[in-house]
Amino acid sequence: MPRVVVVTGGSQNIGLAIAEGFAAEGAQVIIADIQPPTNSDFIFHETNVADEFSVKSLMAHIESDFGRLDVLVNNAGICIEVPIQDMSTEQWDRVMDINVKGVFLMTKHAFSIMTNGISESPAIVNISSIEGLGANPQHSVYGASKGAVASFTHNTALEYGPHGIRCNAIAPGWINTPFNEKFLNQYPNRAKVDDEIKSLHPVGRLGLPEDIANTALYLASPQAGFITGQEIIVAGGRMAKLPLPKL
Repeated sequence: MPRVVVVTGGSQNIGLAIAEGFAAEGAQVIIADIQPPTNSDFIFHETNVADEFSVKSLMAHIESDFGRLDVLVNNAGICIEVPIQDMSTEQWDRVMDINVKGVFLMTKHAFSIMTNGISESPAIVNISSIEGLGANPQHSVYGASKGAVASFTHNTALEYGPHGIRCNAIAPGWINTPFNEKFLNQYPNRAKVDDEIKSLHPVGRLGLPEDIANTALYLASPQAGFITGQEIIVAGGRMAKLPLPKL
């Protein structure tokens, strides 16, 4: 029987790569997002992860249609670039609502269906970020939210473990998504910018969405059955490289 997988924010970028990875393995994938994916092969359920009614509606449909939930991938998230002194409380709350409260609500309401005795090796994979471990300018709320996701992952592993559910997080580094492509295209000397960013990574390249998807597939698999409560950094060695001045 195919595993049933929910990917929040799965309509684009990293989330879509994760959804495609699970689908390629034969899983039944439900994308929970505000907007549908362009690929109509997926089951789509319009979901606002920051709204409890919306999340409960999603879980009710999954239970009704499939009767089980094997894997939950909490990927939905947003980032804003605002200096701390200029940030409004509305901006702070919006990022925290989606990035943190969304993970909480999805995890909370997935519990009953993941522990109904039908789900197979249930697992939760949260997408955090290396920005929860270090800082980029003007990303204070994003970094704070991703640090919270990592901490929540530890607690989920602790509390859900006795019920047979594993929970881990993936902290991506620079991933070459359309969002980041748009950011890089603003620079006139794109080749120089690419070289500078690549130089941050010992592996000599930028990350791909598939790099995160492959890690998610592993963490959700029985092969990772003794791994829980961990944050796996997938950043091409960037966090292992100490900065040096140009000599």
